[in-house]
Amino acid sequence: MKFIVVFLVAVFAFGVVMMRIEINRSGRAIGKLQTEVAVKEARNQYLELENARLAGPEIVSQFAQEHLHLRRTPPQKVIVLED
Repeated sequence: MKFIVVFLVAVFAFGVVMMRIEINRSGRAIGKLQTEVAVKEARNQYLELENARLAGPEIVSQFAQEHLHLRRTPPQKVIVLED
C-alpha cells in the first residue's frame, strides 16, 4: 500500500514538473511571437508611410519625367472631344 501511495505521489510530482516545463516553453514561444509581431507592425507602419510619400503627386511626376521620359502637355495642346 505504501508503495502505491509513493508511486502515485511520484507520478503526480512528475506531472507537475512536466506541466511547469511546458508552461515555461509556451511562455518563451509566446514572447518570441509577440516580438515578431511588434517588428512586423513597425515594418508595416514604415512601409505605409513610404507608400504615402511615394504616391504623392510630386514624386509621381518626377518619376514619370526621369524614368518614363514623360512631360506635361501644355494646356494649349489639349484637345477636348465631345460626344
